[in-house]
Amino acid sequence: MKLMEWADLQALYKRSRKRPNKLIFKRENILRLWPMWSAFGSTALLFVFAMFGIKNPALIPYTYMALAPWALLLYFTRLKALQMVYPQQFEEHAIDRQPSLERENVLCYAFFLEALRDEGYSVAKLRDLSAYADLTGKPSRPALSQNLGFASLIALMIALSTEIIKNTPLFSVGQGSVIIVICMGALFFHWLVLDGLRSVAYERVCIKRYVDMAVFDLDELLQHSADIALPVESTEVERKGINSPVAELS
Repeated sequence: MKLMEWADLQALYKRSRKRPNKLIFKRENILRLWPMWSAFGSTALLFVFAMFGIKNPALIPYTYMALAPWALLLYFTRLKALQMVYPQQFEEHAIDRQPSLERENVLCYAFFLEALRDEGYSVAKLRDLSAYADLTGKPSRPALSQNLGFASLIALMIALSTEIIKNTPLFSVGQGSVIIVICMGALFFHWLVLDGLRSVAYERVCIKRYVDMAVFDLDELLQHSADIALPVESTEVERKGINSPVAELS
């Protein structure tokens, strides 16, 4: 059944999305990847600094200023760590020449392609599943924001919730900015390490994109293998021709 085959592709996709963190967070790689681990350690310092901001509001602007360098340091040291533990994939797919924000996605595709080859998927099968991808999800519904009554109620609830939060003791004394900094840090960490929030529709589009890319790569690998095998076969034919009685008579 096609749905079962698509479910198998989904499992391969999810496995490939988890693989980047598989090696970089192992104990034996701590010394080797010390810049990344130092960046992760600075998260605790940022948290402590934010806690001091609760007692001393004058430190809050400095906490905001430290947030951007912390995020950049964490992001780029992790990219460098991925390149160190997966050098083969970075070389084969020229990942280091891709845009910074796209490198991890290409790395996950490299893992997905390896899984497809291990499972023995053919180019024809992948083309068939790519054409079937749009049928695996429900038709898209109109956005809830287009419903005026629903959107108005949501806006009212957000406004009331904001006023209630602002009147809590923590926010009323001007220390709510610290909570915002901590939430922003947690959100960035979730996006960076836990792969963020992905809807079913977005995941389906990503799988289809991976499959379409794999069709080109697998087809190229097959052609390359055929080009290598062809001279070998020609050499065998020539060798047999030289040793044949016809060749001796000539």
